[in-house]
Amino acid sequence: MTQQAQTIAEALNTDPVYVTSSAKGEINEALLQKAETKIDNLDFDVFVIVSGDQGADRDLLEQVKVFNGGEGAFIMIDTNTDLAVDYTFEDQHDMQMQVMEQMSVGRDQWSHSTPSQTKLNMLLDLYADPQEAPEYETGQEAPASEVETVEGASSTATLFLGGAVLVLALVIAVIWFARSRRERAKATRTRRRFELPARLLDRVDDLQRKTLREGLSEDTTELADEITQLQTQELSTTDAEGVERALDAYQMARAIVDDGEAERIDLAGAMVLLRQAGREIAEVKLHKSAKRGTKSRKSDVARATSSTKSAKTRGLPESLCTVNPLHGEARTNRLVSTERKGHLAGKSVRVPVCGSCQSDLQSGRELQWIFDGDRPYVEGRSVWAQTLFGAIGGDLVTALHRQGS
Repeated sequence: MTQQAQTIAEALNTDPVYVTSSAKGEINEALLQKAETKIDNLDFDVFVIVSGDQGADRDLLEQVKVFNGGEGAFIMIDTNTDLAVDYTFEDQHDMQMQVMEQMSVGRDQWSHSTPSQTKLNMLLDLYADPQEAPEYETGQEAPASEVETVEGASSTATLFLGGAVLVLALVIAVIWFARSRRERAKATRTRRRFELPARLLDRVDDLQRKTLREGLSEDTTELADEITQLQTQELSTTDAEGVERALDAYQMARAIVDDGEAERIDLAGAMVLLRQAGREIAEVKLHKSAKRGTKSRKSDVARATSSTKSAKTRGLPESLCTVNPLHGEARTNRLVSTERKGHLAGKSVRVPVCGSCQSDLQSGRELQWIFDGDRPYVEGRSVWAQTLFGAIGGDLVTALHRQGS
């Protein structure tokens, strides 16, 4: 692994496009901005690296993907005509097939001499509106004149064999599709079991502390029971760490709710912690219920080092809205810019946002940040502002412990 790969991977955490020093001044800024806008509107994460004129470095691209630790498509272009794509979609087989297929469609649409930035925008358009890959006649077929000399029983047998192979391929495809669909439905049900009821968020908004404490006990009983039950089971190291993180987040949330001096912003933070605990437990349960088999050490290490991060970088972030957690479930990750004063002045970060905030971003309206006192919380110095409710800056529970020490 190179220092350059690590530097690029870290930069991609805050901006989906990274331009190397050798490419600066050699790119079409309008086309690059157009590409970044398209990336923000996709349902899954796409990261772009622009290198110099020596071609796309495939090895560097793979290293960046590993350092990043998240899921999505990683694209590298140079300042001439080269474009390379790598990707990681651990549990989203359909998405992986789609990304692969659109690359094939793109190659059919552009030529070798098409500028790389044009190729990039064409590929992003295909990601947004997937097309079916063109069907080609295989290059291994014999010339037409030779085929015409094959007659009689041999020709019939060949046609029969070809038809049988086609039927078998269709049966396998149908079985795979049905199985993948069942697995996705099961995963969705597991994750939704740990989504927070809207009534809890409403009670936070109305500062109904007593009702909130009572509702917290009622509505998170299953979560608490799951944590307790999993603590008694024999788990892998990574799953045990996930349960421990869930317990820490759950206990911290309960402590905030029980604090009579907790403000509205703090209670909203408690809801984020509960959602984080639910996400950790859902991931452990999905991991346990997944098919047993030989798994590479790489995939186990990747989950251990970036379980929280990977959840944030998926198409569905499985968390509450970063702009205002009381808006409810986030629906996508979007690049959020802020010109406000404070520690985020002039920065842009990709964070989970709800459907309403996504609409505000697309329409250019001002985001409806939750307030901390008399100002939007991002202008303050609270732990919620410094971590954007855990969206940046590492583990939220650790940051809260650090603040309290």
